[in-house]
Amino acid sequence: MRHSILTAALFASFSSLATHTCPSITALETHYAAPNMVKRSFSSSFNKYLSWLPSYHMVHDQVTAAGASTQITAKFDYGSITHKDLEFESVEFYYRAESDTNWQYLGEQTTNGDGKAFITLPELSAGQYRIYAGVPADGTGAQGYVTVVEPGTQAVLFDIDGTLTESDAEQIGDYTGIDHADPKDGAYDLVRHYLDLGYQPVFLTARVYWYAKGTRGWLNWMGLPQGFLRTSLSNETSLFKTAEYKTAEINRLKAQGIDVVRAYGNAKTDAEAFIKAGIPASEAFTIGSDAGHYGTTAITGNSYQVHLGELTTYPHADCL
Repeated sequence: MRHSILTAALFASFSSLATHTCPSITALETHYAAPNMVKRSFSSSFNKYLSWLPSYHMVHDQVTAAGASTQITAKFDYGSITHKDLEFESVEFYYRAESDTNWQYLGEQTTNGDGKAFITLPELSAGQYRIYAGVPADGTGAQGYVTVVEPGTQAVLFDIDGTLTESDAEQIGDYTGIDHADPKDGAYDLVRHYLDLGYQPVFLTARVYWYAKGTRGWLNWMGLPQGFLRTSLSNETSLFKTAEYKTAEINRLKAQGIDVVRAYGNAKTDAEAFIKAGIPASEAFTIGSDAGHYGTTAITGNSYQVHLGELTTYPHADCL
């Protein structure tokens, strides 16, 4: 499963055209222990009792242009069924660059009535950065990713459910932690192929935010980087505005300097979003029962193995 399809000659031909640094996949795949937070009391007894439930905190991954500041959003909630927000509680933010040996303290914020807290990350040079948002009162927290890019950074975008996994329904296993969603045949090889070529990975899913924890767990189980991962921030968006949400997210990436040169999906909403966001139909691939919808390029069968063998040309990853 973990073999590379990349040939040295192909990589060399792309490297000769390089203009900037390829994304560091090693930095994306490195695992860091959480920073040490000084424990304190909860602001209320209710929050203390709430913390006895499982936590589903998440940090919303960001892509931002080099030299620009960006706002980080973290969401804190507890309970696999209730998803009760952690309201008006002190939380701490940390960040870590690829070259850092320790977490750097960003600051303390207070969650709002929606369980969200925000902090601004200063202007940074291009690279992969890790964010940690934690609750000092109980030591829980979550990590996320900030990808700082130079203009024209090429990326390949992947939907997850029904695209990298066998079906949409399997996400419940990742959410509960009972089981991992079965990967579609060749899914690992597909993603790893583009990583080896130097593309920035983008995982764009309509899974709602509380699935972020399980989704990161699934990517880790697959041996794939956990960022850049974008989930929806509301059930309404996930269920009823999927195409609009994905179109807007792709356009937001483009505005920060990302060039989405190729995309993979399975649903009609994926196909619509790819085309409306300006991804050429020849570079927008769809698989499954709706393959080819909205003029996208259909992948026949339920496997990527033949597709990988048929790929002979690529929008070059313009990096070293």
